[in-house]
Amino acid sequence: MENFLHWPLGAALIVGYIAVLRIVVELALSPDRRFPEFFWRGPERLFTFAIAGFFLFMAAASIGRPVARIDLKSLDSSLALYMGIVVFVFGFLIYRNNDPRTAFGLNWKGWGAGWKQVLIAILVVLPPIYGAQWLGYSLSPSAEPQPIVTFLLESSGWRERAAVIAIAVFAAPLTEELVFRGCLYGVVRQSFGRYAALAVSAIIFALIHAHLPSVPGLIILAVALSLLYESTGSLWAPIALHAAFNGISICGAIFWPEFMR
Repeated sequence: MENFLHWPLGAALIVGYIAVLRIVVELALSPDRRFPEFFWRGPERLFTFAIAGFFLFMAAASIGRPVARIDLKSLDSSLALYMGIVVFVFGFLIYRNNDPRTAFGLNWKGWGAGWKQVLIAILVVLPPIYGAQWLGYSLSPSAEPQPIVTFLLESSGWRERAAVIAIAVFAAPLTEELVFRGCLYGVVRQSFGRYAALAVSAIIFALIHAHLPSVPGLIILAVALSLLYESTGSLWAPIALHAAFNGISICGAIFWPEFMR
């Protein structure tokens, strides 16, 4: 009898979640939202595609090779690379007489509502992401976790954990959102519209992580990040959501490692 009652309850929860999700998406894409008004010219477009191509090239270079082991030295190198890309992007835009605050909506004004939307997005997007990740690993039972997750699972020292946090919670969200939401999404949106920008930025974002079981979940995360950018008009919002998602994943690996293997 109890199992019989579980099915209607589960179905009701799924239908309710889909209804809420639809409302959230419609609100994010409503025409009265304030997306940054910035015109991406030819040089800025070429620069954007070059940076995105660099990430894709790095991911493609790892295909077919044994999974690389991560250590503190490689994490330090990754941190330096991420920070170098941030400086490079900002430097190029400033050199081209563009204000990054205008291009990416980086002013802090009115951020009370922005943080509320980030919190709502976390609650709405986590269930489908983790569901997609579970499905991805179910279809690839022999797949290993991402290398940085494996490193975290095998490490217990504070230096190792601090290095992972620096990369996953600070450097990666800032750099990847600047490139894939701030630049790539903005460029494709200007030329082909929001839906094309959602698809292109999400697919490329998932592919650059070079981890097949995570692709479905990463696509869902990328779409959520873009919708949040649309909704708030500020790149701070997807940066915050990206950092929160990575932070939750790190906590899971540290406190519940049995669920990450």
